[in-house]
Amino acid sequence: MPTASDLPEADLGTIIGEENALVLALQPGEESLDCGGLIALSCRRGRQPFVMVLHDGSAFHPGSDAWPPDRLAALREQETREAVRRLGLRPERLLMAGLFDGETPGEGPVFEAIVRAVSLVTWARDLNLILAPWPGEADPATRAAHRIAAEVARRSGIGHLSYVGRSPPSQEAAVEGWRLEISPYLGAKRAAIGAHVSQTRGFLEGGPASRLDATLLPFETILRPPPSPKAAQR
Repeated sequence: MPTASDLPEADLGTIIGEENALVLALQPGEESLDCGGLIALSCRRGRQPFVMVLHDGSAFHPGSDAWPPDRLAALREQETREAVRRLGLRPERLLMAGLFDGETPGEGPVFEAIVRAVSLVTWARDLNLILAPWPGEADPATRAAHRIAAEVARRSGIGHLSYVGRSPPSQEAAVEGWRLEISPYLGAKRAAIGAHVSQTRGFLEGGPASRLDATLLPFETILRPPPSPKAAQR
């Protein structure tokens, strides 16, 4: 099995086929930063994904008098809508779930409620593939998002893939997946990232080098996820 550094290149048809895909993002902006190329390419291909953002982003500037939570949540929704428009996504293909910013549970009643809500979206929109963040070992939020997606897939019988975002697998880890060529869509991806002004001011110029480099790569990484501990126990 290859490591993350030597995955094969594949086109979108090889990776997701003719499936109707749900892109599940934790926070506003992650849909553009982590898989904006996939979204843009899917739109160009004529198979628009459905994008669901779980949290409202209201805690991004904690304690700010200028940006109290309600005002910031409204701004971040506006930015997200503009971002996906720049990727070619139609407005009705975006759902801001509006969960108050905070810890993402990986179990318990809130977890169950989120799973039911996402499952309902897959049913209502006739979606049969869910793409969610790779479950990074050090990031409880991405692990929780992985568990949500895995449980939705298990209950609904749909496919499940992971896009690589804030917590990529180590270069030595054996993984199964692909590199999706997105060179023609880098401009659209950067434009979408730039729409998130509340997050990217100072980011695209002189911001964190590792995250910036990720936006410049001519490919995005899509992996088959490891089994979720929660799903595996059932």
